[in-house]
Amino acid sequence: MKNLLKLSVVIFLLTAITSTTSAQKYKFGHTNSQKLVDEMPETKNARTELEALTKKYTTRFQEMQVEYENKYKEFVENEQLAAASSEKWDELTKEDKQAEIMGLQQRLQSYEGNVQQKINAKQVELLTPITEKVQKAIKDVAKEGGFTYIFDESSLLYFSKEQSIDVTSLIKAKLVK
Repeated sequence: MKNLLKLSVVIFLLTAITSTTSAQKYKFGHTNSQKLVDEMPETKNARTELEALTKKYTTRFQEMQVEYENKYKEFVENEQLAAASSEKWDELTKEDKQAEIMGLQQRLQSYEGNVQQKINAKQVELLTPITEKVQKAIKDVAKEGGFTYIFDESSLLYFSKEQSIDVTSLIKAKLVK
């Protein structure tokens, strides 16, 4: 009899736990975090700063390219003259000019790589705080609204908008505060 009573209590508890768990309602939300980031005023300012930086580096790169092209053009012209009269341009001078042109080419390539690294680093520096601000707003909305999940619709292959709440306006309200 005691075993039957114990078994009944265990079955009752398991039934109560199972019914409580299955009765829980999951709350799903969705938003487009990239769109939120893009619409923020800070993002516009960051892009303006990045464009100015890019323009500055592009101008310097173009100056270096003009220098390279002029040296190369001069080399080709002098080489053609040397073919007609070898005393005007000896082999040592030719090698020196070739080395100078190759050095300019290497400087161009190095500068271009360094510029790309600097622009990427600046982009990370400017956009990371913005992205973090959006992520914090999403987490705050999730906690305050009792959401089980908030999905980023830009990275999902499919989701049902009927079974999920668009929380974009709630997140935007958090970002304005």
